[in-house]
Amino acid sequence: MLKSLRRTALVAVGLLATGLAVAPPSVADPAPAADCGVTDLMVRSSAYWVDHDTDQAANTWSNALFHVGNLAQVRTTGVSNHKTWPWTEANGWLLPLDPAHPFAADPQASGEAYLDVWFFHQEDRVLDPLRANLAAEAASVARGDTRYWTTPDALDMSLPSFTRLGVMDADPALLDAARTLFRDARRRLFDDVTGLWRGNAQANGFAMSGLAKAVLALPADSPDRAEYARTLRRSAETMRWLQRPDGFFDAELLFGGKESSSTALVTHALAAGINAGVLDEDTYLPVVRRGWTALTTSALRDSGRFGYVQARGSHRPAGADDSAAFAVGAFLSAGQQVAALTPGC
Repeated sequence: MLKSLRRTALVAVGLLATGLAVAPPSVADPAPAADCGVTDLMVRSSAYWVDHDTDQAANTWSNALFHVGNLAQVRTTGVSNHKTWPWTEANGWLLPLDPAHPFAADPQASGEAYLDVWFFHQEDRVLDPLRANLAAEAASVARGDTRYWTTPDALDMSLPSFTRLGVMDADPALLDAARTLFRDARRRLFDDVTGLWRGNAQANGFAMSGLAKAVLALPADSPDRAEYARTLRRSAETMRWLQRPDGFFDAELLFGGKESSSTALVTHALAAGINAGVLDEDTYLPVVRRGWTALTTSALRDSGRFGYVQARGSHRPAGADDSAAFAVGAFLSAGQQVAALTPGC
């Protein structure tokens, strides 16, 4: 029964990732069984954020990743707060580009949110700006410009948009560009010996999460999928040994105190890898369960506030009151994958 539930959930996740599913905008997925604690916590977290955050209007990478998680929550629970479509509409479905750096990775995080919205509103205007930006970048990459992904974070900000749109539009130029950018970033930023990306736990979490999203988006027989999965497995091998006994990851990998955004990102990546069939369930499901337990019993308060979030690029230890949009989104995305591994969801 569990395997059947998991296959059903995975098909839904895969269709969303590739953009191939079609549903009327007003139709939400059926709500899961009422006794699924995973979904209850997801709804509580998203509801708190939309009721209390004071910077929800900005078209930023952090808000974009919240909305990616927010729609993961909607697709998983059937409960909508009706916030993501108005946010994308107010943006005009544009990327917040810096004219001096038109192919920077961070603005392309908004593209992932637009791809999720497109599932409900399949209109050209939703994806046209993203298509234009990625096509121009792919042309630049084809000319030999490959240094656009300067940090491991880019794998979560940019790789999902390239792979999902490449699959949806059957556009080999986008998939070729993603592969080239990934290989260039991996060569500069990844250590095969340690299995770690350059940076702290958050940077490693971003990279793993982006790779997992790419694996979900690509067909099972895709060579690119196999390549991304190999690096995801190498990262997973190391990160499972760095998990603290309480289920968290330390902000600086071996010190710095518990940090929830990296824990959510890694938990999402590992759960998605299991659901996609590229990570061994017996090995990694215990890691996922410890991570989810840490997130839901310590980082998430009864009110729904999600704390212990280290600001991106900061080395200041995170406190119980520290939160951020991208971290809430990572928690919700992790919940979507954990739900697919949880009986009753």
